Amino acid sequence: MLISMTGFGRAECQDGDYSYKAEIRSVNNRFIDVTTRLPKPFMDMELSLKKLIKSNCARGSINIIVAIDNSNDSSGEWEIKPNITLANQYVKALQEIQSSMGLDGKIPLQQIVGLRDVIKIEPVSIDPAKENLILNMVESAIISLQKMREEEGLHLQKDLAKRIDNIEKHAVQIEKRQPEVIQEYKIRLKEKIKLLNDGVDIDDSRLAQETAILADRCDITEEITRLSSHLNQFRKLFKSTEPIGRKLEFITQEINREVNTMGSKSNDIQMANLVIEMKSSLEKIREQIQNVE
Repeated sequence: MLISMTGFGRAECQDGDYSYKAEIRSVNNRFIDVTTRLPKPFMDMELSLKKLIKSNCARGSINIIVAIDNSNDSSGEWEIKPNITLANQYVKALQEIQSSMGLDGKIPLQQIVGLRDVIKIEPVSIDPAKENLILNMVESAIISLQKMREEEGLHLQKDLAKRIDNIEKHAVQIEKRQPEVIQEYKIRLKEKIKLLNDGVDIDDSRLAQETAILADRCDITEEITRLSSHLNQFRKLFKSTEPIGRKLEFITQEINREVNTMGSKSNDIQMANLVIEMKSSLEKIREQIQNVE
């Protein structure tokens, strides 16, 4: 089955006062590239999340975003804590300065909390066991992502199949047209020589020889055979359960090679137009398979 590299997946869960959300976005890439944006308490999970993604996706630029929120605290992944021990040391030091210098008055709270490290901003402390909750949530997001990638892949497959059928149809028309081109050439050649020879017919054996030379030079039997084989291989890959993007790219190159050769051997306007149509379909195929996993 053909799978697209474009997709989006999302999952949410609730655990006590904390709510968790995971979002995964995927776009095309020749290789697999995973980036993460995680809350501070779960930064150590980056490697395990990347492994989880790579075990499910073969190609693509994939971005994972995990967010947490505390229903009782708008700070979310951060919490503010006082450093009481340090504050006591500061107060004691200030009192010693006050006593030694004979100063009166109270030490204001604003002065104390403004001192370095008296107020600490730290990542929220979350039970490490919550890592399994995060992994399960990301797995649910991956399932959602894969479903979208498969749906998009189905649309791509239908479009590619239609364009492959068009190429095959045009190739059949070219194959049928070739004998007609040879016969038309033979008639034109005979009339032209007759005109140049003041109405005297050319020797039939010489005419047959010239026609045979053209037929050999324009013969596309081998190209048609190879093209048919490549088109069938392209279709068979639709049934594969493995990533097929790179294989489709290679086969498309081979199809293009045969079409170009057919174009170089075409000395007929109808055949040339059919080759142009085939190249147009090929260009669309190239664009589409850039997004196939």
